[in-house]
Amino acid sequence: MKVAAHHLESLDVFRGLTVAAMMLVNNPGDWSAVFPPLLHAYWTGWTFADVVFPWFIFVMGVAMPFAFSRRRTGGHALRQVYTRIARRVVALSVLGLMLNAVAAWPAVTPLRFPGVLQRIALAYAIAAPIVLHLDETGWAVAIAILLAGHSALLMFVPFAGYPAGTLRPEHNLPRFVDAAVFGRHLLLMPIDPEGLLGTITAAASALCGALAGAALQRARDSGARPWTLAVGGIAAVLAGIAWSWRLPISKPLWTGPFVLLTSGLAAIALAAIYVVVDVRGLRRWSMPFLWLGVNPIAMYCLSEIVGHLQTSPKAWIYWTILEPVMPDAPAVASLLFGLAFVAMWAAVAGVLYRRHIRIQV
Repeated sequence: MKVAAHHLESLDVFRGLTVAAMMLVNNPGDWSAVFPPLLHAYWTGWTFADVVFPWFIFVMGVAMPFAFSRRRTGGHALRQVYTRIARRVVALSVLGLMLNAVAAWPAVTPLRFPGVLQRIALAYAIAAPIVLHLDETGWAVAIAILLAGHSALLMFVPFAGYPAGTLRPEHNLPRFVDAAVFGRHLLLMPIDPEGLLGTITAAASALCGALAGAALQRARDSGARPWTLAVGGIAAVLAGIAWSWRLPISKPLWTGPFVLLTSGLAAIALAAIYVVVDVRGLRRWSMPFLWLGVNPIAMYCLSEIVGHLQTSPKAWIYWTILEPVMPDAPAVASLLFGLAFVAMWAAVAGVLYRRHIRIQV
């Protein structure tokens, strides 16, 4: 544990918003009564739930220019920085496997290998050296290479007797690759949502965040409004929509259009939060999100562990208190439970924040 260091407050608020949204999406009171925007699109298209995870990876990328600049100007040798990167990749991967074991308990064999934290770890492992050694032009080129390379794999590589470009839920290259590499150690819904090929474009999401972070640094240093960030976000959204005429927007596949759309929306949201929180100084509304944003991985892991408990106070509260009160509005009751679940973890994060404790991963 470590005393929390000072950060750009809007960055922590945005990170906390993504953590709160992840908790809300993952913890309805009743999975059979959920408003459609809080459910993932099955294969193509997108909902609010679909933007949450890429936003978290995006904000991880936003923090990279700040973190690496601070370490290099602080006198850290390149070897020390890479040691920190490696430790973080290993720690996130191990935590992710532990969460998978908790989710599957007691039937932990075969254990699922991919997962949310594992994808974050691998995306970080790919993106961090690029951010560390190249400039913004290099980051943009790397994004283009990653997106083009991933799209080329989807569109031009045949597999298992199927022609190139087959993108049906039951028959697609990512599913084939994951089955070959992981065997039974993955999900099929219809494919593992955190499989290997999608990690390529998840790294591009992180690099989009790095570009946004550099724009935010310039806005902070000059005292200007983040117009570049907002305009870049709008351009990315439009580019993603245009590209979707050729390749679908799909979170399961984590396609290039999906990266551009979600990164563009994230950039617009971050620019707005920066203006409200850091420029205008309107902070009171954002405090619960700030608390969550200071300890995001710890709060996410704890909420997932509690959420996976089969016989928990969580289930008792919903079915004994909320559901009987609103029997004719089960989706509302389910949403209220999710909001209460988020509020509980925001309160826990607030205790840690007031004690100046930051749990680093």
